[in-house]
Amino acid sequence: MALIATTKRLILGAGPTGQAVARHFQDLGIRFEVADTRTSKALKSEFHNKFPGVKTYFGPLKTKYLDQFEEIVVSPGVPPTSEGISNTHSQLISDIQVFRRAWPEGQPLVAITGSNAKSTVTSLVSEILKADGRDVLVGGNLGPQALDLLPQRRDQSIAVLELSSFQLERTLGLKATVATCLNLSPDHLDWHGSMIAYHRAKHRVFEGVGAIVVNAEDPLSQPLVPDQTPTIHFTLQNSDFHQFGLMLIDDAEWISLGADPWMPVDALPMPGRHMIQNTMAAFAICHLLGVNKGIAVKVIQAFRGLPHRMIEIPGFRGIRFINDSKGTNTGASETAVRSVCTNGRLFLLAGGDSKGAELGSWAKVVKAYCCHVFVYGKDRERFAAILGAHATVVETLDQAFEDAVSHAADGDIVLLSPACASFDQFPSYKARGHHFRCLVEMYREA
Repeated sequence: MALIATTKRLILGAGPTGQAVARHFQDLGIRFEVADTRTSKALKSEFHNKFPGVKTYFGPLKTKYLDQFEEIVVSPGVPPTSEGISNTHSQLISDIQVFRRAWPEGQPLVAITGSNAKSTVTSLVSEILKADGRDVLVGGNLGPQALDLLPQRRDQSIAVLELSSFQLERTLGLKATVATCLNLSPDHLDWHGSMIAYHRAKHRVFEGVGAIVVNAEDPLSQPLVPDQTPTIHFTLQNSDFHQFGLMLIDDAEWISLGADPWMPVDALPMPGRHMIQNTMAAFAICHLLGVNKGIAVKVIQAFRGLPHRMIEIPGFRGIRFINDSKGTNTGASETAVRSVCTNGRLFLLAGGDSKGAELGSWAKVVKAYCCHVFVYGKDRERFAAILGAHATVVETLDQAFEDAVSHAADGDIVLLSPACASFDQFPSYKARGHHFRCLVEMYREA
């Protein structure tokens, strides 16, 4: 669907996503206005300096105001329950919907979502495609903004987008060349309102899709698509026809596509089931795009992980420290805990804003794998209630770290995998992970 210049449009959100939409509309000569519920002077000044002359409104939203627009491009941070939004008759779309209109339908588009691992798989896929000589434009939730990729587009370009449930909530008919939902576990339920709504948003990634990659071990991530849709599954079980899995060759486990071995598990740059699954998903996507397996394997072997995702920090007193601050939900934290390899004890630091997530499954895994958990932050009492004697309650990450270090000894591991958003104490998971690293370095140098 092409943009109609006479349509009255509103961009809701003056932050990075809204600014990307504004740049795109200005490039096309499309008229628009901008609104934001925040009234920060710094935000107003930043926006007006970048977009002088654009009509803006900062303050509470009213349905009557929103109804005057035919189309509203809503930034991902604005929940469906926001005042004014839930009752408006205007069409609500995402920046990804705007991107889809501008991206030629015949040009490859890879769409990657999931509760966990989507940043890692997006990075792996983009690096493999670059190694294969493709002109790759990577962005979306991972950054940069999807719409900021368009000025770089050439006829041979391929877009690789990491998409959040917030972005997909208001995106219809994505028509990706290849799409996957890597996994699905409760997350952002405070934003979506229910697991059903969260599931529905995630599965919009499959609308009009050309080919799919499916996690065979996660029923919630498996889509309803036409039977003839080209599909590759991945599993930690035995490999099979059109399925990446594991096979034994001379007593060594190999990642294989059917009976075709691709690489030994021991050759992966990081241990753990999460790395095996991420590798399989990336292999499957790139195989559907015609990449030679030798190229894909070399990229995986050189991969060193993403910041704040199961990254080991040089420790002290023989204690190992692992930064998994990107584990912002229970599913990611479960995977992190299961993936730690140690002959010593595992101490977990968890807490923050749990976003209304159900904690039962996470607690069961944590009790099985962790010696003790130090819980902090906004929802520390929720965690303490379900962990019982397995938990010590403190207020801050600093206190949790200090307590964990006092209990840990040579050979033990202290893992930061909070299972929560960071916003109660930190501006982002990156800031939280950086603070954790600083704590380790400070204690090491003391």
